[in-house]
Amino acid sequence: MKKITIKTLVVLMMGVLFFASCLDGNEMNTPPTGSPTLMVVSFDPSRGESTPTLLYTGLQYFGNQALLLDQAAEVETIKFAASIQGSKTYDRDITVNLVTVPSAANDNKGNDGIDYAVLSSDQYRIVNSTAVIKAGEQYAEFEVEFYPLKIDFTKSTILPLSVTNDADILVSSNFGKFYPHIIGNPIAGLYSWQFIRCSTPTCSAGPDGNSFSGRSTVFSPVDPTTITVPTGYYDNANYIVTFTNTDGVLSNFKAVIDPAKVNGDWASAGITVASGPTITVNADYSRFELHYTTATRNVTDIYVLK
Repeated sequence: MKKITIKTLVVLMMGVLFFASCLDGNEMNTPPTGSPTLMVVSFDPSRGESTPTLLYTGLQYFGNQALLLDQAAEVETIKFAASIQGSKTYDRDITVNLVTVPSAANDNKGNDGIDYAVLSSDQYRIVNSTAVIKAGEQYAEFEVEFYPLKIDFTKSTILPLSVTNDADILVSSNFGKFYPHIIGNPIAGLYSWQFIRCSTPTCSAGPDGNSFSGRSTVFSPVDPTTITVPTGYYDNANYIVTFTNTDGVLSNFKAVIDPAKVNGDWASAGITVASGPTITVNADYSRFELHYTTATRNVTDIYVLK
């Protein structure tokens, strides 16, 4: 995983500052009087891509904080930031401390029903537990290293993190905890991706110019027996793939295209699914082929575990 640059995080924090205005008047997030001054945590999971994706933390965005690590890597680094939100400025340095919050491991159980175990100390390393927001600046950066070779990806684990500071800045109750977690799902991970599109339902003329190969995508875990992954067609709606896991033997694979997309954006665009999707999985669960047709197209997505 590529490290996120300081420059990228500056851009990210600009987005966070815009978001702070949404918290006005919410006593869960802001002081009851005066302009809101908060400390929040945010991160970018885009692996250093040129266009970062800013994600907020806390239970509201719990699903976005899943750790999509390369299971074959020796070390993966996550960089994130604590930032000051609001109109108040500080003319002195502010020390921010990163703390683990083991008691928060199952904060989300009421939503996903999953029991998470806290990652053991040999599975991660907090690179810097203290950072400084310089006078006149608005954020401090932190890094945590994860060691995938020491992590059992069939088990659900988590590393709840939060921050404190020496300026008595209120830490947001909604966006002040970072929940990097792994949902124990045997097929989650990074896959190579081939997309084949034909301009007719019968594919009589073969694949068209919208087909591609050599890309990568992620099987994102929803729960221990459900993942989502995008199709290459139209607006990249997600397949929702479910299966049964009987003591490590996987079966009963099923796939649907996100019904909200099919009945929403696709229907508005005049796209109707005529057949499928069907799903074919090889014996060791390393290759997945999904196929469907619309009224005018023939679509196949092939994913191979990296």
